[in-house]
Amino acid sequence: MWDWIQTQLLEPFASLVVGGFAFLLTNLFTIIGFVLALVIIRRAFTEKRTPSNFFAWLLVVLFSPLIGVPLYFMFGGRKSRKNTRIKLEVAREAQALIDDEEGSACSTNIFACEGRGMVTLGNHVELLTDGETAFARLCTEIENAEHTIHIATYILSKDQTGEHIVNLLEKRASEGITVRLLLDSLGSWNQTRAARLKIRLAGGEVAMFMPVLPTQTHTSSNLRNHRKIAIFDNYRAITGGQNIDNRFLGAKPDPQRFADFSIVTQGPAVADLNRTFIADWAFAAKYPPSDFKELLQFRPEEAGNSTIEIIASGPDVHNDPLWEQILRVIQEFKQRLTIITPYFIPDEVIFRSLIVKAHTGRHIRLVLPLHSNQKLADIARHHSLKELKKAGVEILFYTPRMLHAKMILADSQLAMTGSANIDMRSLFVNYEIAQIHYSKQDIELLEQWSNNLMKDCITYDEALKDPTFMPSKFMQDLVQLIAPLL
Repeated sequence: MWDWIQTQLLEPFASLVVGGFAFLLTNLFTIIGFVLALVIIRRAFTEKRTPSNFFAWLLVVLFSPLIGVPLYFMFGGRKSRKNTRIKLEVAREAQALIDDEEGSACSTNIFACEGRGMVTLGNHVELLTDGETAFARLCTEIENAEHTIHIATYILSKDQTGEHIVNLLEKRASEGITVRLLLDSLGSWNQTRAARLKIRLAGGEVAMFMPVLPTQTHTSSNLRNHRKIAIFDNYRAITGGQNIDNRFLGAKPDPQRFADFSIVTQGPAVADLNRTFIADWAFAAKYPPSDFKELLQFRPEEAGNSTIEIIASGPDVHNDPLWEQILRVIQEFKQRLTIITPYFIPDEVIFRSLIVKAHTGRHIRLVLPLHSNQKLADIARHHSLKELKKAGVEILFYTPRMLHAKMILADSQLAMTGSANIDMRSLFVNYEIAQIHYSKQDIELLEQWSNNLMKDCITYDEALKDPTFMPSKFMQDLVQLIAPLL
């Protein structure tokens, strides 16, 4: 009887248990990956994503969860609740800064009536037209600062330009000037250890924004601080897209230096730039925002007659104000629109809005580098460019070198500058800063810079004459699938 029980019941049952356990063990990672994929899909539904971005992640996570799940946790996050709470606290601390000046701006400029940032009057603006001019001004401002230097940059390189700026900051910190340097952990990856130590030993402060490794933070490694802001004595600021790197800035002309510019701003608008910097600093350096209450409440006196709007956009901001502002400009301009950007990977809404506007006969000009420093971005842009060309958009390629400038000009009534590219990373993932100019004299300066740039451009049709310009159809289709993730 026992033999029958053992052979007919216990052995099959034991084989079933062992087989089931072996199956679970063999497929454990796949099962965990599938469960996590479901969790990620649910999370993605709750985030405000573009459809193309959502489906790109959906394909990666579902078809290859062992690869897609870790990638999502590292690079997929878009909005940070923790950051939002800190930034809201900073906003409350700085409430004394907020004066409703939009009405006076609206009386002279239709684009300023519904802006998402703070519109301020009484500013003064200067244009730094190249990397040499910008480097000289940055050095001068550091040397002449009387009490405070705040600098946020995506890249601080260990090259001649970076070392010179670090030495200046070390010197000023040793002289008792308050120096705060905020670096992005990815952009300045593995280049700044000695520089940080040097500035700290001199009495300055340095903070790294958002560690690269996801185990070090509760948020995604994808959330990078792409802002470039330098503020001196809480009154003068330099903004734009230029990093502290030989490719962007330098004492001597370099034929390979990226074509770019920066903006010097003085006046009330600097308060909004300073608030953005302090919010980022408080988060990265783990300070309570209340430590900066007096600084946040400081409002610079008027310095000129320029009207400026500052827009901070990123994972810490509700909605996507920079994207919304760009979209509004595209939809509302009446005659001429110029977009200058190093990388062009628009979301579907901006892409279709440009096509619709071009079909109405409005003149749209898109200016890009013939070859950027990002090969994948160059391949990813071709699908959009072909369709925009068919719709009547004028496409120009800057040929001498890499074009890194970011500018939008609309009807000689608005100019937008800052750190953001026209790609989905800048518009929906990165921390970015934009400066919108509404005054005639400032817009004329930027129009003159863009007109000089176009002297060295070729048309889309001329670019196509080079057989190596257009990538293969296979490469275009392949990169198009992952373009929303770039």
